[in-house]
Amino acid sequence: MERSRHIIQQRMADREKNLLALAKGAIYGNENSPYLKLLNLAGCEYGDLEKLVYSDGVEAALKKLREEGVFVDTGEFRGTKEVVRGGQVFRFKPGDFDNRYQPGHLEASSGGSRSAGTTTFFDFSFLRTHLVVYTASMLVAFDALDAPIALWGPILPGWGPLKALTYMHLEKNLARWYCPVSEKRVRPSLKNRLGTNYIVYMGRMFGRKCPGPEYVPMYEAQKVSRWVIDTVREYGHCLVVLNSSSAVAVCQAVREEGADVTGAVFLVGGEPVTEAKRREMESVGARPCVLYAFMEAGGWTGLGCPNPVAADEVHLLKDTLAIIQHRKEVPHAGVSVDAFLFTSILPTAPKVLLNADIGDYGVVEKRSCGCYLDELGFSDHLCNIRSYEKLTGAGVTFIGTDLLRILEEVLPAKFGGASIDYQMVEEEDGHGRTWTSVVVSPEVGAIDEDDVIRTVLRELSKGTDTHRSMAETWSQANMLRVKRMRPVTTARGKLLPLHIHKAG
Repeated sequence: MERSRHIIQQRMADREKNLLALAKGAIYGNENSPYLKLLNLAGCEYGDLEKLVYSDGVEAALKKLREEGVFVDTGEFRGTKEVVRGGQVFRFKPGDFDNRYQPGHLEASSGGSRSAGTTTFFDFSFLRTHLVVYTASMLVAFDALDAPIALWGPILPGWGPLKALTYMHLEKNLARWYCPVSEKRVRPSLKNRLGTNYIVYMGRMFGRKCPGPEYVPMYEAQKVSRWVIDTVREYGHCLVVLNSSSAVAVCQAVREEGADVTGAVFLVGGEPVTEAKRREMESVGARPCVLYAFMEAGGWTGLGCPNPVAADEVHLLKDTLAIIQHRKEVPHAGVSVDAFLFTSILPTAPKVLLNADIGDYGVVEKRSCGCYLDELGFSDHLCNIRSYEKLTGAGVTFIGTDLLRILEEVLPAKFGGASIDYQMVEEEDGHGRTWTSVVVSPEVGAIDEDDVIRTVLRELSKGTDTHRSMAETWSQANMLRVKRMRPVTTARGKLLPLHIHKAG
């Protein structure tokens, strides 16, 4: 644990030097880098960038680059939108942002359905100096160094194996690995099946306990809650790694048994941790540790504050990432938001981000909270983190553009009506459960509501292992429901296909 502290402190001291090393090698040293084209248009050579970073600091330099057109928005990053700067037009592919100087030992797909999917390749050395270092810091901050560990997460291409590897690197044994989706239903590729099995068996060969994934769907959350109750009674504490909706389901099962699980820490992410979700966890004694992460950054972006002011408050891991904000108009939501722009700091980053917009927004502020993470220098706090273009539930995220085709083409063609008769609405009930409602106008007439849900899930599952896994998770968690009502209009009177409730 002391080694992790030293690594973080050294990286914090070397932020400017590390950013410039990344830029020199992975951007200026790569003639195919998307950012090199943007920097050249801005007239920013490496020497100019070096002078700017050392004179103004990292964040101030990034703001100036943003003003000169050096950034990529979500569509440009995914390759679904042309990049127009200075009268020139480009089109990038997600793979163009890979750090070509880093080997890829492990492949994982982002939790969101980003067009064909965003794949990130992880180097094992990066795993040791990134996820392992931050996990160790989290265990110290939440007093969970010796806690028995359970994981409720998907197999490859999902995030479960990355977490399993992380704890094995820390010489921690997994007591349980629950998997929310059935391999038989998802039918992952041979490569992903072999990859998951390889991680399990290699862990055992090196003396680490790594149980094989046990299929436990959301509606059987009592299996996980029983492990939590029994473990807290025997050891006094435990750590459970899972998504936010799954955590709520576990806590509801704990409450049904009349139990108290004070001492349990839930490492939760995958979707916003709202006040209602935090209340559900804390009501049975569980302590939430919020995780803000996206795969393109190499994993963790922000780690939960033990002394939070907001429900989803995290410390920005600024030895790895820099963040600035810009005001962005969101076409399909009818609002403007303070969007996050992320920049990679480390030369070992699996993907190179330079003022990259990944579709999230929120509040950024500096404050001293006195926790262990604050002592490490992570004084930048993020909270009220939401997406401006996604629907999220059960730890699964679908990009709005994937849903638009279903709303505007598939459902009207099958059930009648027009595109304005259908809408997706993200909601949360009083118990912290997130739901996605398929709104169907009464003008459409009689419909088979179960068939509407089946149709949406079938369309969402088309494509890769990731698409099938996400759709299966929504199916088993009963995330979708049909509402017969007129679609909701915005405050400006607009009727939009996606109606996503905003924080604040």
